[in-house]
Amino acid sequence: MRDTVLGRISLLLMAGALPAGALFAQAAAPATQAAAPETGPAAMALEQGEGRAVALQLAGDLVKSFVYRDQAAAYAAMLRNNAAAGRYDKGNREDLAKLITDDLQAVHKDGHLHVSVAEGNAGPGSGPRSEAAVPRNFPPLIQSAKTIAPGIGYIRFTAFMGREEELAAIRKWLAENRDAKTLIFDLRNHHGGGLDEMDVIFPYLFAERTPLVKMAVAKYIYDQGGYSAGDRPTIQTVIEGSQMVDTHSAIPGEDTPLRSAKVYLLVSNASASAAEHFALALKSTGRATLIGEATAGANHFGGSRPINEHFSVWMPVGRTYDIKTGKDWEGDGIAPDIAVDPAQGLVVALEKTGLSHDQAVALNALEVPAEPVHRDKLRSR
Repeated sequence: MRDTVLGRISLLLMAGALPAGALFAQAAAPATQAAAPETGPAAMALEQGEGRAVALQLAGDLVKSFVYRDQAAAYAAMLRNNAAAGRYDKGNREDLAKLITDDLQAVHKDGHLHVSVAEGNAGPGSGPRSEAAVPRNFPPLIQSAKTIAPGIGYIRFTAFMGREEELAAIRKWLAENRDAKTLIFDLRNHHGGGLDEMDVIFPYLFAERTPLVKMAVAKYIYDQGGYSAGDRPTIQTVIEGSQMVDTHSAIPGEDTPLRSAKVYLLVSNASASAAEHFALALKSTGRATLIGEATAGANHFGGSRPINEHFSVWMPVGRTYDIKTGKDWEGDGIAPDIAVDPAQGLVVALEKTGLSHDQAVALNALEVPAEPVHRDKLRSR
């Protein structure tokens, strides 16, 4: 596999879905950007012709790299028409990023595609094998990892960033809970990321090599260096017609009681991208029970790439889908097995383990997620 213009594949739902108080000022859709700051690159007024140049460059980039050629053509035609009409000639850079993003989403809604003002690092999540920088004030990537009650391991994530610190913490948690009868993965605040954390967890849950999901990208995008899942034993790549298709599999590790442990996943409409990959992998294989509400519906993977020195685009280049049905979750999310208010997800999971309602409520009160576990408006639709 190869390094790419996108760095490496990232499943992260970036920018618009980052938490309030983190890198961006509000948790919203990729179509809804944070308010422009009073100073800095985002607040700079557009230079003459700058907006038009950004739109035209992006139109070409979409035609070359977007996951669906027909949608790319529609995006490009819109951008070129709007640029010719002078729609992108006024305002500041943050205004332009928001306007173009809104225009893109009005043509075809996509849970990842958005334009941002480039301020140094393009953002978190450069890919599954990289140790991505965590934005300032971002909640801890692992908010909690413990034995929440005898025989019950509990862990709550913010994102899968592939950093060795978090990978080591997951290994430690799994080792400490190797005899647990139940594992609870709390993905209600999970914004996405890469595959490294999954490839640490899955070996404990499966007794034999198990195909989980497939990831497909057009062969012409692959051939131009627009995609790579990285060189890892859990990925097998084949050519299927005009597509390059990766199968992501679980490879069994040490034989521990966790292979037969009950597994619960807590999900919400804020569980996005790599969290959804994780959820589909365990739901489709029957290895876990999902508790909560339908997930965010941000499927198409890709990464952040520059448009020019002042703007970047999060470019979706492929899709992840269910091996059994061929369906992905873009726009729809992944439905839970047990539908409940996500705020009560941990209570329900603990009750399923045999704890009383009062015990479950008391333990839930000690686990306060860093962000709301349900968003009234995750993104503009």
